[in-house]
Amino acid sequence: MLHHAKTQIAQLLTGLTELSESDIFSALEVPKMFEHGHLAFPVFALAKVQKKAPPVIAQALAEKLKGSPGLAQIQAVGGFLNFTFQDEVLQNILFDSLQTQGQKIGFTEFGHGKTVVIDFASPNVAKPMHVGHLRAMMIGQAVYNMAKSQGYNVIGINHLGDWGSQFGKLAWAYEAWGSEYDFNTKPMDSLLKLYVRFHEEMKTKPELETQGAAYFKKLESGDPQIQELWKRIVDYSLKDYARLYQILNVKHDQVLGESFYNDKMDEVVHRLQQKNLLKESEGAQVVFFDEKDNMPPCIIKKSDGASIYATRDLAAAIYRHEVQKADEILYVVGQDQILHFRQVFKVLEKMGYDWAKNCHHISFGMYRFKEGKMSTREGRMILFEDVIFQAIELVEKLIEEKNPNLENKKLAAQQIALGAVIFNDLLNDRVKNVDFDWDRILNFEGDSGPYVQYTTVRCKSLVRKYSKPVPERPPIVMSSLEERQLIYTLLRFQDSVAAAYRQYKPNILAQYLLDLCSAFSHFYHKNRILGEAAEVEASRMSLVSATEKILVQGLRLLNIEAPEAM
Repeated sequence: MLHHAKTQIAQLLTGLTELSESDIFSALEVPKMFEHGHLAFPVFALAKVQKKAPPVIAQALAEKLKGSPGLAQIQAVGGFLNFTFQDEVLQNILFDSLQTQGQKIGFTEFGHGKTVVIDFASPNVAKPMHVGHLRAMMIGQAVYNMAKSQGYNVIGINHLGDWGSQFGKLAWAYEAWGSEYDFNTKPMDSLLKLYVRFHEEMKTKPELETQGAAYFKKLESGDPQIQELWKRIVDYSLKDYARLYQILNVKHDQVLGESFYNDKMDEVVHRLQQKNLLKESEGAQVVFFDEKDNMPPCIIKKSDGASIYATRDLAAAIYRHEVQKADEILYVVGQDQILHFRQVFKVLEKMGYDWAKNCHHISFGMYRFKEGKMSTREGRMILFEDVIFQAIELVEKLIEEKNPNLENKKLAAQQIALGAVIFNDLLNDRVKNVDFDWDRILNFEGDSGPYVQYTTVRCKSLVRKYSKPVPERPPIVMSSLEERQLIYTLLRFQDSVAAAYRQYKPNILAQYLLDLCSAFSHFYHKNRILGEAAEVEASRMSLVSATEKILVQGLRLLNIEAPEAM
């Protein structure tokens, strides 16, 4: 889309500067204000080479480029060269792209031939999913969708937390108190109560910590009774998680829990020993780091010989690279695990794996609550499904008030409610903490998912009212300010998706969709669409249809559905 316009400018400037076409292409920017043109080229990189002031260089280039085909204006503004394209050129680029790309509008082949493994939405077994898991699910699924849009082969992994010391604690608690709880009809609730009870009891009976560790050691040693109980707990959890994933349309390609790597950890230890990286410290086997790394040592085996999740993450990373052939390995995990991933990636680097530089922790801030941090151990949490179902209930009430005759009310309510919750989350920069506020998360006006969905529905409604095929190309060149601004905003879609993926920040795409809705709203209110002269009406309907297609595609990448009506 804008890619074509950038290519044209890069080709024009090649030969007039000391830079290559690819360097010029990469340097081109979108001006902050529409009035400053469609693309801007900063000339500062040329100042040192040419030994001239940037404004002088910009003015000289503007003179040389006068009369270039397809350009309405070239301006030297300070150290920038601003380019404004003719209306017909941008209009043709947009509708050429829509015709040639079809269902893949905005997609690129940037990642063709490369594989990305994304580890996301991987809950710890035996614990119900709370609202904090929402961020991992939505950020992870959006990054997964955007990676596919960039042409990558993508493997989504549910790295289920199905191993570790908590299972020793649960096994002990189940044997001691399991008969007191209803595992037939409320397995997850019962598991949570057992987990909370164990930690409550441990406050006055610290010896329970040792009991739990001993039971986990039994599990690792293959004790058949403990293993049978572990399998039952995992099964309870998987069934519950599958139900919640389905509600949100979250999909993994493979479920490879931590236990999958149990038979692969000895090889990790062996490789570390071969590299002479494993050292003993207070009975544990650890990898030490250089002072400049400013990190505590990474524990590989605890003093009792039990493994730790760093060992499993090392085994998982090696498996993903060597077996799954990953070119990039992404971990969508909260920011409280920053140190852990720094350690794991540094250990991989010390082992001599160059590909460790392609391992990225996509960290995200947590939800903050007036009551303080959520704690599974203390049973203080807001369950994920409570948020979803309360949102759906609220939307159902709003529909009854505002549009009681709406068809498929149940489906529309679910689409709108999920859109509100997901968009509210993804609009935030993922690295920042988010204050959990019921009023805000269930707000359906302003900068929200329902606002983007409503704009999409308005486009769909206009297409239905037009009641004839919308032409694939406008019969005339559209030149009103609002038409030109909308066309230019539509052309920015592909770049916005690419930037959102490159930075692993879905909020870039979410903000773009709000910008597009704003541009469409100005166009809609300032230009009569239906009832104009045939060619004007057909041209504006082409623009309406283009807006609908890109809004639907953008929402889809964020894992939000576009209702037919609302």
